[in-house]
Amino acid sequence: MGKGPTPFTRREFLRRSAITGAALGVGGNLLAACGGSSSPSGQTGAASPPKLDRDPETLIVATVSWSPDFDPASYFVNGPAIIDFSMYEGLIRTKLGTVDQFEPALAESWTSNSDKSVWTFNLRKGVTFWDGTPVTADEIKSAYIRTMTLGVGAGSVLGTWVTDPQKQIVVVDPGTLKFDLGAPSPPFENAAAAIWGTGVISPQVPKQHSTGPKDQGHQWLQSHAAGTGAYMLESFDPGSQAVLVQNPNYWGGWKKGQFKKVIIQQIPDGSARREALESGAVDMITPSSSAHDIEALKDDPRFVTSTAKAMYLEYIILGQYGPLEKPEARQAVNYLFPHDAYVKSVMLNTVAPAHGCFPDLLANHDPSSYVFPTDVDKAKSLFAQAGVAPGTEFTYEFYTGYGDQAGAVLQAQFEQAGMKLKLQEKAYSAFLADLTTPRPVDQRADMYFWSWYPDYDMASDYCWPILNSAALPKDAAFNSGYYLNPTVTDIINKGYTEFDPTKLQSMMTQLQTIINQSDPPWVPVDQVLDNTCLRSDIKGYIANPLTGWVYNYYPLSRQ
Repeated sequence: MGKGPTPFTRREFLRRSAITGAALGVGGNLLAACGGSSSPSGQTGAASPPKLDRDPETLIVATVSWSPDFDPASYFVNGPAIIDFSMYEGLIRTKLGTVDQFEPALAESWTSNSDKSVWTFNLRKGVTFWDGTPVTADEIKSAYIRTMTLGVGAGSVLGTWVTDPQKQIVVVDPGTLKFDLGAPSPPFENAAAAIWGTGVISPQVPKQHSTGPKDQGHQWLQSHAAGTGAYMLESFDPGSQAVLVQNPNYWGGWKKGQFKKVIIQQIPDGSARREALESGAVDMITPSSSAHDIEALKDDPRFVTSTAKAMYLEYIILGQYGPLEKPEARQAVNYLFPHDAYVKSVMLNTVAPAHGCFPDLLANHDPSSYVFPTDVDKAKSLFAQAGVAPGTEFTYEFYTGYGDQAGAVLQAQFEQAGMKLKLQEKAYSAFLADLTTPRPVDQRADMYFWSWYPDYDMASDYCWPILNSAALPKDAAFNSGYYLNPTVTDIINKGYTEFDPTKLQSMMTQLQTIINQSDPPWVPVDQVLDNTCLRSDIKGYIANPLTGWVYNYYPLSRQ
């Protein structure tokens, strides 16, 4: 047998955090009922939308912001991906609305051998890049080698399974590409369908726009694109908007009603995005940062709001050091957080309750996992057992516009327990540096508000960058609480190569028992809902549960 998956040496991570936070201004009692409720799934709406005084064949989408980067070898944050997903394609993709069902893209069919160590993809005939270059097995192999070797972030997705891309990616003929992984690898299908790291660029990019082997066109792709997707990048104005237009030669073809142009605008303020939608200036918005805004749009029949769950957990990192070094102290913080009241009364049910440290929908999630009840007296007792003196001051760090409400709620609970909680707001860049830069204990916050989702539907992929002992800040990874539990690390690592369903579920249930109860690394705060809001005349929208707010514009049309 050849070498199997090697996830334990991954070093390429970038922030993959929510673009929406709890920026809700609630006066008086933070847990006072604010009214409003919603179903955790489905959609609402159905009435005539605002009058349209612009081109009906142009879709205008308003989102928070993005960093210019249209290179599929990069680990996109949600901002670029909201543009990139309709421009680039991989061999296969995850069906919208699912996390574990797949459909053809550049490959029209695919098979594996009996132990799933070899995967063969039969390419769609007649497909070209936007520049007219034919898509062949050679071009896809070259694009994937570039992604896995360039070192700008996304190489770890396929690279977890393909350790020697030059040798293991085999061009059988111009229309057939084979991946010989050297070991049983059932999850490779999930990885091949992931949004991240699977998009294929034209071979003309590294040929014509490279400044050297460490670039291969990466700098050019900060403001240009070159894919096979349904929409092409026509223009880009950093800090303002990107304009996409139909690819006239798209292999999927075009039907009447599909949008000829898509404009993605940056409107950082959530209330301003809501106002733009209500005025008719835009057709579709990513969620507002205000639960009140989301709730108001859900109640407005002129719009449709998707309330489907995203596989996206928001949580408070608890540092395994200082006053939270002992498990009992971290259990105490979990007993303090008022989970149900936060979801219902502060967030107005615009998020869903978290059922442990695994998001719902994730493979091997244990629906019977322990969830801490709110119990201030129990928290006091556990703080005492951990040797934390009454009146101890803890620190809670968040970045501007994200995590402040959860911090304020927890601060009030700490006061009830006879403790203090100091809230520390940082600019995003400084906050990210604090998460990923090694520093002495006395320079770390005790808690950080953060969020995470997996690259694809696999528990080990979800856990590795945030809980593995090899993913500490010294590695620029996101185990920012310095969580060191040998059993947890061992299960995560073995989860990449254990494919017996019964054994794998047993392992992951054990892991969840540890992180949800006996040795918690976090406070699971909530599971994010999609909350994308559209005009009621926009049809074809299906939420993407794997990564919220990464949109496929191709199925959309105006009624």
